[in-house]
Amino acid sequence: MNQEFAQYIKNHIQEYLPQDYQDANITLEEITKGNDRTLTGLIIRKDDETTVPSIYLESYEEQFEKGRPMNEIMKELVQIRTESSMDFPINVKDLADYEIVQPLLSIQLCDPEKNQEYLKDKPHTACGELAAVYRIQVMENSEGTASAVITNNMLNSWGITLEQLHDDTIRAENTRSSVRFYSMEDVMAEIMFSAEPANLFEQSVSLETDAAPMYVLTNQSKINGAGVLARDGVLEKIGELLGSDFYVLPSSTHEVILVPDNGNMQTKELEDMVKEVNATQVAPEDLLSDKVQYYDRAAKTLGRKQEKGLLERLSENKAQVQEREAKAPKERQKTKQEPSL
Repeated sequence: MNQEFAQYIKNHIQEYLPQDYQDANITLEEITKGNDRTLTGLIIRKDDETTVPSIYLESYEEQFEKGRPMNEIMKELVQIRTESSMDFPINVKDLADYEIVQPLLSIQLCDPEKNQEYLKDKPHTACGELAAVYRIQVMENSEGTASAVITNNMLNSWGITLEQLHDDTIRAENTRSSVRFYSMEDVMAEIMFSAEPANLFEQSVSLETDAAPMYVLTNQSKINGAGVLARDGVLEKIGELLGSDFYVLPSSTHEVILVPDNGNMQTKELEDMVKEVNATQVAPEDLLSDKVQYYDRAAKTLGRKQEKGLLERLSENKAQVQEREAKAPKERQKTKQEPSL
């Protein structure tokens, strides 16, 4: 970000603030967000406030470069700050008490390769080739959500292990937000006709799949719904419902797309599709990964499918042809020796 733009806002925003904000402390903070994005946050804090929003300036810089007047930007920033409500259901100081935090725990998945800086100070657990990060879901309502990511310092202050944090988070999520597993056809019907999709995860019998079925896996709120991949027993049950191994396409942090392995798909072609969609249709803050995962029912593992390369497949085909040719003369000789009727 152009620091001159950010500094100008910091130095002049007070001219637009109401009277009760004239003594507010105004600062800029560089914050590392998911996918190692460094954002510049504008923080306007009055003396009696402990929790205030960070207003990220990157989008406003883009608007300014496209011709939006600075005074309009300033007025919008002031409106966001003065009208934002940071009234949480719990006192922020209570977050130091792990018993209060436990029911609010949640998981967000990310790609560890795209989040090397972001993950440095945060406890996380492998989920296939992705990583589960833990958050405190402070608020969730029709207006949106507010959550805080858990750091190593918080874990140490609570005096618990990463294993306990993970188990407690899964337990909290199972209680608070059920697993949702939809057919892509039902999801499209919901978007176009507001039809309620059937939650296939509640079924106890195998699904009847068509030639090229696709499914959406998420949670009840559809916020950070990809995290259900880390819940115990979810992948096993879906494997039973589908009756096959399946690919996991990381469409966003909020949901993943599942494709049963019918033998006609290759990881590379699926990854090419995911990369194109991620580059053109997914917001940077919602991007999960370009890595297509694979669930092996027999091994009960989530990871990369070990597919044979072109040379290996050509070598196998050549060996099969040679084997057939070696058998052919013997078959012809056997036929000649048999008496005809």
